[in-house]
Amino acid sequence: MASDLLQVNCDICNDVAHEPYIECCECDMNLCCTCFSSGKEKDLHKNDHNYAIRRNDFPLFDNCNWSAKEECKLLSSLSTYGYGNWEEISKSVHTRTKLECQEHYKKYYVEKVQYEELKLLPETDQSLFSKPLTPYLYNTVLSTNPPRNNQTDQLLAGYNAYRSEFELSYDHNAENMFNFEDSYSDEEDECMEALKVSLVSALNTRLRERQRRYKIIQNHGLIMPNKLLSWLKMFDTTLLRVKSEKLLSFMQFMTGMQFDTFMESLNLEEELFSKIIRLCEYRKNGIKTLYSAKLFMQLKQQNELAFKEQKYATAVMIKKFESQSPVKSKFWFGNVLKRNRKTSIPLDIMDLPGFHLLSESEKSLCSMIRLMPQNYVEIKRLLTAENNKIGFLRLLDARRIIKIDVNKTRKIYDYLLSEGFISKP
Repeated sequence: MASDLLQVNCDICNDVAHEPYIECCECDMNLCCTCFSSGKEKDLHKNDHNYAIRRNDFPLFDNCNWSAKEECKLLSSLSTYGYGNWEEISKSVHTRTKLECQEHYKKYYVEKVQYEELKLLPETDQSLFSKPLTPYLYNTVLSTNPPRNNQTDQLLAGYNAYRSEFELSYDHNAENMFNFEDSYSDEEDECMEALKVSLVSALNTRLRERQRRYKIIQNHGLIMPNKLLSWLKMFDTTLLRVKSEKLLSFMQFMTGMQFDTFMESLNLEEELFSKIIRLCEYRKNGIKTLYSAKLFMQLKQQNELAFKEQKYATAVMIKKFESQSPVKSKFWFGNVLKRNRKTSIPLDIMDLPGFHLLSESEKSLCSMIRLMPQNYVEIKRLLTAENNKIGFLRLLDARRIIKIDVNKTRKIYDYLLSEGFISKP
């Protein structure tokens, strides 16, 4: 029973001594209220012994409305039913719901343990700073019972659930290979039979490929592709959309759960890379505690904001001074305004994906032109591939390949040219 931890039997009548019960202070015996009121004695116990009234309605923790009796029932039912079975645990406690039991155990026995005797688990980053679980994309209900065709279900990729097939099948012209005229004579029967066997074998191969693709669609829940695209948005901050879409081709080698685990593992890897780089920056600046790191980031943001405001104020003062100066010509004044045009501050790319793939000069370039490291790596790959293909690369071709700001394209082109990654015609 889940309440055996609290059960006390009367030493005289052997019945359960319900609270409040009497405990003898001289002979260490427990009595129920009925036996105590009738003055019963047994062995060394006499009815004139000193006694104490025992009950478990006091709280064990500070600022907590749980009694000691409820605490004991909670711990006893946890040992009986196991952690996580809060439905049965709440039934044993009686006075608390399953959510209250879960939150109370998490708060007083895991997160904020008030007594040293209860600190059984070591404090780690995972126990102190827990992260919410990420739900998987794989949906067995959608795979076994996909949505039916109606006006509310859009973008079903032409799938008809009643017939379990698509409106336009993969390789739908596979059966057309049998559309030929039998114009052979009787002397060529052996060749004709061999041709028919070959055509049937080729058709079976194409049909097997069709079924393989259908199985992939079913296992990964790809009947509604818009859900897949919305799922990929989870990795835009780490893997980026370009890399995520390239990884979709590995779906055919995994099940739905395996592919979800694969993507989550890559996402976690990128997050760990970012944390390692950030920790290296902290250690480089002599920071060894989390509080100092938090203070460092706040001061760094304030410093960047103050630098930006100071730079803008300087430009405004120069503009005001030049407008009031009678000796400056209009042409020279225009050059000053153009030269002191407001510019954006460098981008902090420390935690962005792909930072560890850049050299020091490339990090400086991406920071100055405010370009994501992963995007720069992809742009560099495209430009070097085009250069290796035709032997040279013009600035006009670079602007045609990468559709970004022309000024950024020029700076990237000049950098790759100076480093020897590409060459002029």
